[in-house]
Amino acid sequence: MTTKKANKAALFSAIIFPGAGLWWLKHYGRASIFILSAIGSLGYIVTTLYNSIMPIYSKMLRDAEEGLIVVDATNFSSMFTKLYQEMYQGVAAHQSQLNAAQYIFIACWLCSIASSYFVGKKMDLAENKSKPNA
Repeated sequence: MTTKKANKAALFSAIIFPGAGLWWLKHYGRASIFILSAIGSLGYIVTTLYNSIMPIYSKMLRDAEEGLIVVDATNFSSMFTKLYQEMYQGVAAHQSQLNAAQYIFIACWLCSIASSYFVGKKMDLAENKSKPNA
């Protein structure tokens, strides 16, 4: 008994994107649930990080244009540390929401792999039953 579709679908969902294996198996409704959930959580993460870091970048750019920031080898470490602290403070306000979105994305990916495998396994079993015994 082979599980060609099951393994291939699980790999598609694991390697490409959540729901890809189900899409390949032509289970578009179930695939769409995983795809949209993954895109939504990933979109939230990217948007939140961008909105948290963009003001810091804009401020640094203004300071550099005004000559308030001078980059040289002697103050690079302190400048990096200051930048890291500012970025951390900007993201820290949204940390619990970012964690939730990250967990949703990971759960979506893992459930998609399992769902793809079991749908593929069901299709493999149905295909094997329909073949006449030789």
